[in-house]
Amino acid sequence: MKHLLIALLTSSVAITAVAHQPIMDMAPRWNKGYGVQSRVEHSNSETTTWLEGVYTFKPAVRMTLKIPYVNGEMGNAIFAVPLKRYTNQGPLTYNWSITPSIRMPTDGGNDWDAGISLSYSSETPTMYQLFDLYTLGDKTGLDINVGWSYPDSKGSSWFTLWDISAQDSDSGQRVLTGPVLVYFKRNIVMRAEYKMPAYDNDDEWQGNFINFGIGIVY
Repeated sequence: MKHLLIALLTSSVAITAVAHQPIMDMAPRWNKGYGVQSRVEHSNSETTTWLEGVYTFKPAVRMTLKIPYVNGEMGNAIFAVPLKRYTNQGPLTYNWSITPSIRMPTDGGNDWDAGISLSYSSETPTMYQLFDLYTLGDKTGLDINVGWSYPDSKGSSWFTLWDISAQDSDSGQRVLTGPVLVYFKRNIVMRAEYKMPAYDNDDEWQGNFINFGIGIVY
């Protein structure tokens, strides 16, 4: 059902783009559903705007596309095919997912990268959690979202989550952590997050991470 739309809005440099899938990792959940979203990330003194989309053939099979723009120029797009297995047990819903992906040289280069993600997420009327282990190109990481939901029984809900993102790459290792706030109402979803380094031994990383996005599904 569309009013059950849930949470988590989704640079090859930024953890969010590698780990999370539009829209919100979980929507849409109905056959032939589709959605679009826009996100703005700020990290490493650089701002990246992402245009992202998803099409759901059926709840277990979908495809996604993420296209970054930096300084008005297109970066390398990421195409993925999330494959999910849902289980419903009364108020508890959970799913396992495997997501093969390809990063394409849409910036005019010649490099192609392949990746894969293994994830588990679950939700109840009061709690949401996501665990995602992934690799893409030279990057391998783990992303965790855990927190509470506050539905209003009118088709809207707030989510207050805590994010832990760890990543290893050729440039080093880092762990970022911080709060995430998500709001959805019917078919519109918004997400804001702020993460700071808990551990930083990455030559290509500096400072904090800020992300804000809005998505809509049909």
